[in-house]
Amino acid sequence: MRIQSRFFIFWIILILSSCKFIKPIVYNLPDEKDFQLFPYRTVQASTTGIFYFKKSKEISPEIKKIRLENKALNSTDVPLDDFVHLHKTISFLIIRNDSILYEHYADRYNDSSNVTSFSIAKAYVTMLTGIAIKEKFIKSIDEPVTHYIHEWKGNAGYELITIKDLLKHTSGLKFTESYVNPKSDQFQFYYGDELRKRILSCKVKEKPGLHFEYQSENSSLLGLILERATGKPVSTYLEEKIWSKIGTEAPALWSTDRDDSLAIEKAFCCLNARTIDFAKFGRLLLNKGNWDGIEIVPSSWIEEATKRTNENAEKLTYGYNMGLGPALYNSFYPIGLYGQWLYVYPKKNILIVRFGSADMGYNPSYWKDIMLQLVDQL
Repeated sequence: MRIQSRFFIFWIILILSSCKFIKPIVYNLPDEKDFQLFPYRTVQASTTGIFYFKKSKEISPEIKKIRLENKALNSTDVPLDDFVHLHKTISFLIIRNDSILYEHYADRYNDSSNVTSFSIAKAYVTMLTGIAIKEKFIKSIDEPVTHYIHEWKGNAGYELITIKDLLKHTSGLKFTESYVNPKSDQFQFYYGDELRKRILSCKVKEKPGLHFEYQSENSSLLGLILERATGKPVSTYLEEKIWSKIGTEAPALWSTDRDDSLAIEKAFCCLNARTIDFAKFGRLLLNKGNWDGIEIVPSSWIEEATKRTNENAEKLTYGYNMGLGPALYNSFYPIGLYGQWLYVYPKKNILIVRFGSADMGYNPSYWKDIMLQLVDQL
């Protein structure tokens, strides 16, 4: 009987091994170590010299005074040093006027460790889109996506979708965004090895511009459009136009769906790099696309990407793949799953960088409140 049971289990495993759900079953929910499991393309580091933020040997007295509220309604404020340990924080930087006021890494990490962006990667895709428009690879944000996605030409509904719809997540496409449902589109985008096919198989649910619906499909389409418009993989375009020009210390790794000529970057997530190099991208955004006198991203594009409007189903608190803070301060923030944040606060020239490990209790609104607590005390 025991032999028969083991034989049955063997066949179940064998069947599952050929099933498209095997990766989700083996790897479980996404976490910060997944980049070690996936193939990737390398984005080479700076060719113009490394940029170094100023560093103080001692924590500033004002940082020592910072206290933050915990999640519980009646919680007692805790010091910043305690807070980062309480909330599964991998790395945490507070930078003001190009000086690091605070720096923290969890026990197994240091300033040379790679962290994963999750959806912060979408903000890179946004900036590359702006550069591609400047370089005339893409005519405008009002251009129909079918100019690049030829497979959709002549199909009802698709020709109404514009590049702006993808940036604003108002495309009207049918897509299930869930990391906990193995049958969801998101799960198959994240774990699957036929991303090109899946991107193109997405159906139209409704006319574009009716509702905001955050979807990884939109950013994946932008990645494919960038590839077709520029004639280069999106990782190569990132290297040439941004990563090699902002003083990065080390290469970034952009996860792909497979390891052959059909591979494509997971443009909706999965850019992996050192925390300090993510901070340099934040500095680029803080300085309106200018890097020490050189325009990397058009300032007009960053203004467009962070403009607050609720017209045409757009979301007042969301720009082109990044959250928008209080209008009074012009704050905005690329954001990713589990509390990956690049919080840009122009009024005080502050940048807050936070990367976290897998946390099923993650609440974006809570972390938004934490960022406001921090900048209020600096």
